[in-house]
Amino acid sequence: MNTQRYLYTGPRSGASLLVGPKNELLDVQLVPDQPVELPAEHDFTRVLLALKHLSPEPAAMPTEPPTSPADKKEPKTHAR
Repeated sequence: MNTQRYLYTGPRSGASLLVGPKNELLDVQLVPDQPVELPAEHDFTRVLLALKHLSPEPAAMPTEPPTSPADKKEPKTHAR
């Protein structure tokens, strides 16, 4: 089962999904403005995406952007 992390923005809800080749039961709780892991290719996930209740969760942003040697410029001095 291939799951993906989403941000859920719909009403509080829950669902029991049958997933995988053995139809295993997956219980999910859907809480507004909270992340949730759902099977990416499941019909339930597709419906929530179409209703705009789900959006792929953005990747964690680094606290500081990576620096490169080009970013570290020497201060300019005026020769007299």
